[in-house]
Amino acid sequence: MPLPNHGANPHKLYETLNLKQPSKVLDFSENCNPAGPPEAIQTKWNELLPLIARYPDPNGEPFRTAVAEFHGIDVSQLVLGNGAAEILSLVANRYKGKRAVLVHPTFSEYEATLTSAGASITNVQASEENGFALPIDELKVAVETADVLYICTPNNPTGVLPNRTELDSLIQHAATVSCEVILDEAFIDWVDENLSFISQVKNYPNVIVVRSMTKLYAIPGIRLGYAIAHPDRIQAIKRSAPHWNINAIAAQLGTICLQQEDYRERAILQATEERLKMTSFLTARGCEVIHSVANFILFKPPVHIVAQDVFKRLLMQGIVVRHTENFKGLDGNWLRIGMKAANDMETLRNAFASLFDEKQGSLTFISGGVRSGKSAYAEQLVRTGAKQTGGRLIYIASGTATDDEMSERIARHRTDRADDGWMTIEQPTHLEDVLPSLQQGDHVLWDCVTTWLGNVAYEGWETGSPCILKTECMDEKITKLLDTIKGIQNLTNQLVIVSNEVFDEPLKTEEITRTYTHTLGKLHQAIVAKADTAIEMDSGLPIVHKQRGMQR
Repeated sequence: MPLPNHGANPHKLYETLNLKQPSKVLDFSENCNPAGPPEAIQTKWNELLPLIARYPDPNGEPFRTAVAEFHGIDVSQLVLGNGAAEILSLVANRYKGKRAVLVHPTFSEYEATLTSAGASITNVQASEENGFALPIDELKVAVETADVLYICTPNNPTGVLPNRTELDSLIQHAATVSCEVILDEAFIDWVDENLSFISQVKNYPNVIVVRSMTKLYAIPGIRLGYAIAHPDRIQAIKRSAPHWNINAIAAQLGTICLQQEDYRERAILQATEERLKMTSFLTARGCEVIHSVANFILFKPPVHIVAQDVFKRLLMQGIVVRHTENFKGLDGNWLRIGMKAANDMETLRNAFASLFDEKQGSLTFISGGVRSGKSAYAEQLVRTGAKQTGGRLIYIASGTATDDEMSERIARHRTDRADDGWMTIEQPTHLEDVLPSLQQGDHVLWDCVTTWLGNVAYEGWETGSPCILKTECMDEKITKLLDTIKGIQNLTNQLVIVSNEVFDEPLKTEEITRTYTHTLGKLHQAIVAKADTAIEMDSGLPIVHKQRGMQR
């Protein structure tokens, strides 16, 4: 199920996942200043209320003048917006029918607004191996056939600040090939205003800098942003903006915010301290952390823990971090944390410690032919484990009722298991969907791998393009399965997996039979490599092929 594409509004996340929201929620998915709006706003709030009874200044004054003075520019270089989101939408309208280049992973609104405006998009991927630094050489080639390049600096969600020398070189090259560059500096004020490109805009007519007041000043409900560029480009953007798009109170509050130098310095110092402390904590526990200069951190959990599991288990504790399902190149394998108050950060570290430091549940793999006794042996193993710890008995069934006989058989077995204390979860293909139903201490039996493989292999058969005939499709299914197995281990005391050596119905073609057999073998090997114990059943007798600590 698609998760919300933005942080904040945690109730939407709980609704999407069909989870009950705890009474208290700590939201690390948004990255606004935890100190809240400047005190001066609260002091002057009552003075501003009469403004709602009259129309605002059409030019957004006094905020427009305050921004121009703050950055040392002329007001002709400035356009105001109802948040940076509106600015991005107005800017995207310039590129209808034109070609845009995006560098991923990055803020999803670039693609959303450009697509809505009718632009064609070329995606360039920053590499994990290179710490998600800008792929400068690749971008220099890409801009030669593009009309605009979008760069988030520092990047959201990685927090990486591009090397200034490389960035200057790229912008200069883009200018020579008539390619505009959008620099989204929504988080630059968390670093150092001197690192902003605004002072150089007068020398680069092809550059548009987008800024946001939301994050540092903690006023996301007000919606206030702006863009700085050559006056000709500013006029073109203004023509598509609605009249009175800056409300009177926002114009006053933005002006007050820009006067708060001490507030800004405290915010940067606090975010830096917490970022360094959290980076050290995560690194010490085997996490991969990307070097961030902003008020958030992007990290990948230790190799034995799946990011999606961490995400969901934190949700159950009332802690929300930012998923990365919608970021190209991150694909849900990373998580982002916004820096909050010191006591909240300590709560998050304690929650992480309980997840990262806990013992991983055991994994047993049992294979064998039809009627070899493997399922009965597996059930007994799980019953024994649950009896020792008092944990729940969970049966994950991949079988589906394809005919009356199979329906009767499934119903009978389900009733028998219920009488014996089992909770049965029917999940033919998307094994990852069982994770929210599991609890720490569970003892889980999954029966069986071959049925699951058969089910996913035939997905798309009705269209003439089954998954099993597309290598990338099967690779994706198996990668997700192996991650889910790891996730189940992290959640439970015990996982026993059963697999046949054959499929229980004829395959469609010789090619599919060959591919299926090869895929099943690879999958078995991958699971055995992860397993603590690997057993082959032969006429009801277990033959142990692998056991942790077993001498050979």
